[in-house]
Amino acid sequence: MKSKLLFSIIFLFTFMVMKAQTPSPTLFTIGNENVSVDEFLNVYKKNNMGKEVDYSESAVNDYLNLYINFREKVKEARDMKMDTAKSVNDELSTYRGTLAKSYLIDKEVTDQLVEEAYNRLGKEVHVEHILIKCDQNAAPADTMKAWMKANRLYNLLKKGKDFNTMAKDSSDDPSAKDNKGDLGYITALQVVYPFETTAYTTPVGQFSKPFRTRFGYHIIKVLDIRPSRGQIQVEHIFIKVGKSFTHEDSAKAKAKIDLIYSRIKSGENFEDIAKSESEDKTSAGEGGKLAQFGTGKMVPEFENAAFALKNVGDVSMPVMSKYGWHIIKLIGQYPIATFDSYKETLRKQVEKDSRADLAKTSYITKTKTKFSFTENTAARDELYSRIDSNLVKGLWKASSVDGMNQTLFTLTDKVLKPETKSYGQKDFADFIEKNQRKFQQPNDKKIMFDKMYNAFVENSLLGFQENRLDKEYPAFNDLMKEYMDGILLFELTDQKVWSKAVKDSAGLRDFYNTNKDKYPDEEKITIKTYSLKNAEAKAMFDKLSAKGLDDATLIAKLNKKDSTNLHIETETLKRSVFDSDNSGLEWKEGSSKTNNGDNGSIEIMKVVKLIPVMPKPLEEARGYVVADYQEKLEKDWIQSLREKYPVHVNQDVLNSVIKK
Repeated sequence: MKSKLLFSIIFLFTFMVMKAQTPSPTLFTIGNENVSVDEFLNVYKKNNMGKEVDYSESAVNDYLNLYINFREKVKEARDMKMDTAKSVNDELSTYRGTLAKSYLIDKEVTDQLVEEAYNRLGKEVHVEHILIKCDQNAAPADTMKAWMKANRLYNLLKKGKDFNTMAKDSSDDPSAKDNKGDLGYITALQVVYPFETTAYTTPVGQFSKPFRTRFGYHIIKVLDIRPSRGQIQVEHIFIKVGKSFTHEDSAKAKAKIDLIYSRIKSGENFEDIAKSESEDKTSAGEGGKLAQFGTGKMVPEFENAAFALKNVGDVSMPVMSKYGWHIIKLIGQYPIATFDSYKETLRKQVEKDSRADLAKTSYITKTKTKFSFTENTAARDELYSRIDSNLVKGLWKASSVDGMNQTLFTLTDKVLKPETKSYGQKDFADFIEKNQRKFQQPNDKKIMFDKMYNAFVENSLLGFQENRLDKEYPAFNDLMKEYMDGILLFELTDQKVWSKAVKDSAGLRDFYNTNKDKYPDEEKITIKTYSLKNAEAKAMFDKLSAKGLDDATLIAKLNKKDSTNLHIETETLKRSVFDSDNSGLEWKEGSSKTNNGDNGSIEIMKVVKLIPVMPKPLEEARGYVVADYQEKLEKDWIQSLREKYPVHVNQDVLNSVIKK
């Protein structure tokens, strides 16, 4: 019994493995190239993404024909070795680098950061802070000095010193002299990540320990945490009150804003008043409208007055800020969007923010483990000992350490593309010479060296991993193949169709001459206008015209003594233009009309010729002709491809795709 059960399990497992490994049936062949039904369906479904896939016979056959055309064109491009062209591979390399960025990051950590940012956006934190400046590239001695000062202030706060007094007296933030360290309310993605995290994790009423950002050391105190107020949109009318204003100037500004307010209360249109009276010229033209904003984006007086408005259409009383007087009208309220609708926008913000370094650091750490990163610190330290002070000047040369070839670290891949790769002292020396100005650290050679070494390790790890993305991620490999096929299709179609139709002037003209009846012009009418100076000139004109004189003779005789007696113009108009012209002439040869002009002048208009429908000249029809010529070139090309690469469709497999 046990043996039968074991046999059944083994058979079932073997069948499942065989089934999983069974290749997808061939849907069609192009020459000696097989294209599977799964490959076709993958592209077909992707082309119908966002809508229900149509598996009807006509829809499937139409797309199959297009797909066969595409595959034949790409096959010819590859047979022509276009995939080896430098321009093609340069473009592909650029795309690969862009695409790889979304893979060379810890997506799990990024997801956590996105969720954390969204949760924090739901709250606003009222903070005060003290800043002790310290450049992120400061020498160790300067960093220690800043830390000791920050720690001394922290200890004084612990002993009960007033936070606001210490901020005013000791903070390196210039605004602290006026606001005593009070930054008002902040929310996520408004300040650097370490500051934000400390603000959201410090209990209300307490202050933090000193912590470091790229600006220096901070101590913050949390005064309050409230639910997010979301965003609003307002219009405002602004009257400036400058620091140099006299008491009289300020009084005039106050009287002006009060008068405007009374006009609004009496029913005058807010937007019209904003356009004519507001001194904020950037918004006045749009009726005072400002962009949407949330907490921390406006000066506190303006922000608080704006958020105090409860209903759309409400108008504030005049509000004084450090810039002057404002009257604010609420025109929109926007609560925080749901996580699902805001997630992708938030992800882009997170990826641009300093917190993205956490995802990068996590990825580097995991990649080191994945590829068995093994480091030779002695070789690194030896190289450092040979580097002189030219490094901090940005003038160091790799040639100064010629002969140093020890391995700094190795990376080993046993799965994707089995390989152990060594990165040596010479590799790092070349990296230093090429990139030293980006990392220039005038105060400390060791800090500069360490930063460059870490960057070299990161670049090497990412490059090693990027070279394996197509093996590790089938979706990445598919996208790269699709992009390469797209480049090849574009390049070859440009050669065979688009550029050829434009550059092949002889072929284009031959095509036009063969098909010019496809480009008919409208009927046309030729009108001659005789402009006569006065009645006397007209009388002479009538007398001479009756003798059948031609235009040249008429001009010679009438203008013999006065060159302004007669002027003749001839123009040819299309039927559509003539019909809309309302000239008063009839559409028939010989039709004429006389008009009296200014200062006694007279104008005689005559229809001298009707031109029947004829083909447009090539230059006039060029756009249409080029498009049609391109279509012909495309059809001829496809026909030649069918002959060059015979196509055979497996009808049984195709029928299995079609759903009737």
